[in-house]
Amino acid sequence: MTDSRVTVVPVVTPAAPVRPEEYDTATRAALEHIDGQAVRAVADGRPERTRKGYAQDWASWSKFCGATGGLVADMRVSKIRPRIVPVPYGSRPSICPVRAWTAWKEAAELTDPDDYAWRRLHSRWHTLMEGGLQPESIGDVITRAGERAGIEIRFTGHSPRRGLATSSRLKGHDQIVIAKQGGLAPHSKVLAGYLEVVDQWEDNALIGVL
Repeated sequence: MTDSRVTVVPVVTPAAPVRPEEYDTATRAALEHIDGQAVRAVADGRPERTRKGYAQDWASWSKFCGATGGLVADMRVSKIRPRIVPVPYGSRPSICPVRAWTAWKEAAELTDPDDYAWRRLHSRWHTLMEGGLQPESIGDVITRAGERAGIEIRFTGHSPRRGLATSSRLKGHDQIVIAKQGGLAPHSKVLAGYLEVVDQWEDNALIGVL
């Protein structure tokens, strides 16, 4: 004869695990110590080149995001040599390069510091395209901007470089400081020619004589 009775085993619901925010101070301190040790162990195990690469990537990202006093531009391609150029906020928002860059970066949704800074726009739909602007195209943009502004002389891609030198000299800046900002050799004959346009009137031997 078979016993058909079924034994019922009571189900015990385990208590809910303690949430991290409910840990006591000693437990949290111990876990933080373990986490710190694990992070250091992983970092120490990386090759030196990898650690340097991470540091360079972070530095590039910081420059891309900007600095408190303005914008720090990482000029990786230059006529002279790669250099880091600090660009302060302009006194007039309408022509401030830092504000203009910030607005463009947000509008173009630029997130990669190693990607093109200036992107092409579709000629008809004005939508953002994948490719970057070529140097010749940037010169054309500057020329058209000068024409729209009604400036009589023809602006080219070289005009901002020369204009920086002459305008900076008008504000009394030293030649070495101007050369460093514009990526020119400190004693460049080309730079001296730019500055002479200003100096011939500001540092003229006849001032105070006539």
